[in-house]
Amino acid sequence: MDEDAIPEPQEPILAAPGAESDEAAAPGVAFEVPAPADESIATDGPVESEEPAPAPDPGPAPLAPGPAPEAIAALGEGLHRKLDALATLIDRENRAEATREKVVDRLHAELQEYKQGLILGILRPVFVDLIQLHDDIGKMVAAQGEVDGDSARLLGLMRGYQQGVEDILYRQGVEPFAVEGDAFDPRRQRALATVPTDDPDRARRVAARLRKGFQAGDKVIRPEMVTVFAHKPAAREPS
Repeated sequence: MDEDAIPEPQEPILAAPGAESDEAAAPGVAFEVPAPADESIATDGPVESEEPAPAPDPGPAPLAPGPAPEAIAALGEGLHRKLDALATLIDRENRAEATREKVVDRLHAELQEYKQGLILGILRPVFVDLIQLHDDIGKMVAAQGEVDGDSARLLGLMRGYQQGVEDILYRQGVEPFAVEGDAFDPRRQRALATVPTDDPDRARRVAARLRKGFQAGDKVIRPEMVTVFAHKPAAREPS
């Protein structure tokens, strides 16, 4: 029989009545098997870590009581004042720029007018002579009347010269004109002769247009040559 084997329990031996057992019954012995050193012992509760848990984020610190709202309000008011001043400055600069543009435009127009006046003052005698040549050729053509043959070809050549003179003037800014309507305009027309009429409604009306007028821009170089009706009552017959 093996010494280490644990004997199975036998039925208890009844003691004689009144007899006391010399020694108390030995309590049962429980054997516990120790856990291996490399294994952890499972427990019912949660395992606490040796490292402490991180503290919760408290969030931004509350503003300390003080004059912060008043300072913000004062800053906003200052910004509004500066923005108003900046808007006023921009508006003033815009008005000044518009005024400068008007001044520049007016000076440019005056310079152009002065330039045209200067050129016209220098070239006016040349223009007048060319206009006179244009008129003389027109007079000669008109004096020939209806012709044929070589005379007709000569007249056609002279009309070409007259048109050439007119083209020269046009390239220099001088254009021919004729006043619209039949009312006499003394500012742009010159009356070379008058035609009597007994109709008062025809007085100071253009009777015939003799030669074209010429102008450079709005300045008249030579007015249009015309004849004008003049009112003359009819003579009464003697009774």
